[in-house]
This record gives sequence, structure tokens and C-alpha cells, in this order.
Amino acid sequence: MSGQGGNPFARRMTRNTGVRTLAVLAAMCALPAHVLGASARVLPKEWHHIDVEKLPVFIALVLFGGFYLYLYRQMKAGRSMRLRRLPGIDAVEEAIARATEMGRPVLFIPGINDIDDIQTLAGLNILSHVAYIAAEYDTPLIVACRRSVVLTISEEVVKAASLAAGRPENYIPNNMRYLSDDQFAFTAGVNGIMLRERPASCIYQGCFYSESLILAETGYVSGAIQVAGTANVAQLPFFVAACDFTLIGEEFFAASAYLSRDPTVVASIEAADWLKMAYLLVIFLGVALATALALFPQAEIATLLELLKEIF
Repeated sequence: MSGQGGNPFARRMTRNTGVRTLAVLAAMCALPAHVLGASARVLPKEWHHIDVEKLPVFIALVLFGGFYLYLYRQMKAGRSMRLRRLPGIDAVEEAIARATEMGRPVLFIPGINDIDDIQTLAGLNILSHVAYIAAEYDTPLIVACRRSVVLTISEEVVKAASLAAGRPENYIPNNMRYLSDDQFAFTAGVNGIMLRERPASCIYQGCFYSESLILAETGYVSGAIQVAGTANVAQLPFFVAACDFTLIGEEFFAASAYLSRDPTVVASIEAADWLKMAYLLVIFLGVALATALALFPQAEIATLLELLKEIF
């Protein structure tokens, strides 16, 4: 199969494409300065001591608040939930099933931040589901916490889930463990649990930082199935590399909403999706206006495009 260099038709197409690209760039460079981005703002930067440059943030908050209130009222009125089941939820349940088959415990870590972190709350929602399934399977569940308040709430979550599953005896207070407030002392304590008690499954759901790779690598060495979930983008590559399944970014919050079925949580996830759709329409409109401006350089189109950028 000949390459592009030996194909006259391919060379001609490449040359024509290059000519067209240069022509478009030259036409854009020839546009008047007031038509391109050099134009002044359509809206003032400040109005009655109000920073107008923050208008896009305000509009986003208003849209999200409106979507959230509408969806929340709809769900309270009986509207069904419209979140799809993520593969990560199946991975969590499979990990618990494997621990049951092997007769070994499940280790759960709800992140390392305190209870005021939204990721910790999402991790506790997932912990409730994990504790319920583990109680049904009569599988020991170990929860390791860095913060004392998170430990107290985790105890109540696991106790309530075990009671709901009809197996209150599955809640073992000694398996709810506070290790240390220090980040790497906590990490060393978790590594000791992995190597001494050999849990068959390790589930990390919450906010993690530089300890993520240490935890995931130790779990990999111990031979455990690992399922992770976090919204910290910088830690996702380590979880993806060392874990069997990873809930990436917003999937983590979506899984929490799906499992908790709390109208407030589900409404917030759906409101965020609606906001994305609204901004997607704005992006399409901006692309259309920018294309029209390149083809028909008019001040009216440039003003409308600049206004759109300043509002959204």
C-alpha cells in the first residue's frame, strides 16, 4: 500500500487543503480590528459597584438553582429518577461477592478529608450500599477513617445498613477504625491492615491526594480487587493504573446519587446535566456566530458574539 508521498491524487488533495487553509487565515487576518477580538466590551466592567465581569458565574448559579428547584419539586411530587446504573456499581458488588467467596473481609476507605467535603458525603452514600450488600452476604466490612467525625458517621451508616439488611450482627465495632489525623500515618495504618488482614476487596470512594498510589499499589501487591472513585483529577491516573475499576470524576457523584436515591442529591446531578445542555446550546450558537463572522465580517455579528461571550 503506497504512502501519501507516492500518490499524486493525495499530494494534490493535500496541496489544495493547504491553499484553502491559508486563504481562510488570510481572510480572517484581513478583517477589521473592530470586527475581531480587539473590540471593546459591549457591557461595562462595573455597574453601580457591581463587577459585571462576574456575570457569567451569576447566570450559571441562577440557571442551576432554577433547574434544581424544578427537578426537586418534580421528584417530591413522584417523578421517577432518571439516572442510569453505572458499571462501577456492578464492579463494587462484584468485589464484595468475591470477598464473600474467599471468606475474607472488605476494606472501605471514605477518603481522607473531613465531613465538610462533598466527596466524603458521596463516599458515605456508597458506603451505605456496600455495608448493606456485605451484611446480606455476611461478609466482614472494615472501614478505615482519617477523621474522627467521619468515623462516628460511618459507624451509624454501617449499623443502619446492617439493620436494614436484617443482619445487625454483621456490624462489628472493632472493624470501624480511626487510624490517625496525619496523612501518611493514616496511609501506613491502612497498608498494615491490607498486609495483615489481607482483605479480598479494597474500595476507595472519596477525596484522596498523594497517598492514592501508595494505597492502590499496596492493595495490588496484596492481591485484592480494587474499586476506586474520586473527583480529584490529579489522582485519577494512579487509581486507573493500579485498580480494577475507577469511577472517574462526575461518575463518582452520579453513583452516589443513584445508590442513595435521595431527591436532593439526584436533583443536583440532573440539574448539573441540564446546565451542561444549556451551555452546549450556547457553544453551538457561538460557533455559528463565529463562522458567520468569518464569512461575513459585520460589526453587528461581532457585537452579538462579544455580548454572548460576556454573558456566558
